[in-house]
Amino acid sequence: MIVNRTIILVEDSDSDRLLFSKYLKQIGYECFCMDSADKLISQIEGIEVSIILMDIEMPGITGLEAAKIIRQRQELNGKRHVIIALTAHNDDNIMSIVAQAGFDDYLQKPITKRELKTKLMRYIKSDSEVCTPISDSKQENGKPKDKLYSLDMFDADEPEFVRSIVEMFVSNTPGSIAAIKQAFELSEMETVRQQAHKLKPHFSFFGAADLQQTFQMIEDLAKENSNTDKLPDLISCAEKNIMLMVEQMKTDLLS
Repeated sequence: MIVNRTIILVEDSDSDRLLFSKYLKQIGYECFCMDSADKLISQIEGIEVSIILMDIEMPGITGLEAAKIIRQRQELNGKRHVIIALTAHNDDNIMSIVAQAGFDDYLQKPITKRELKTKLMRYIKSDSEVCTPISDSKQENGKPKDKLYSLDMFDADEPEFVRSIVEMFVSNTPGSIAAIKQAFELSEMETVRQQAHKLKPHFSFFGAADLQQTFQMIEDLAKENSNTDKLPDLISCAEKNIMLMVEQMKTDLLS
């Protein structure tokens, strides 16, 4: 999910560019417009991780070619923009065509404001959704009523292995989140990024998708060194939910 609400619009048609930029502003997004994929390619390294709306047929470098180039670069630099194709083609295979080029999704012209808004909402996380602490209503005696983790990724017939993995997680994770807090206080954003990157897959192992997304956002914000005012709340919320998850694991699996 994307936190940045600036949409990059790459469209060679003056009328379409005017219409889409108007729609975007009306539904609450900032819009940065380009009239060619060549310009996008030349500037992409300096663009914060965002959603890119791009026409697939343009003079010079086509949208399909540009998406391939961007994805190749991102294998090296670690950024991942969401790229949505804009096309007038009415082809049953269009999703397959754009996906092979590296697009995440597509919109078929003519595009209504409602369709555009609905599509963007799939990929942009609102401030209220960035991290949701476990509320009092979801706790009982200070503990979550529902499981914050899952063992579905592990084989049920390997209990000792599962226990060893859980023990490492319970032992190491609180120290890792403390290191992130300290690094942020010292304005060491690269350390924040590294620690968040290392923690992120652990939550995937235990089925904690919300925490995985939270650490992806912490990593992205620290890497771009932008919107860092959001980081304290993100880190604090993540810490609270992690400690609840750790206590739940201790009670369920290690007692």
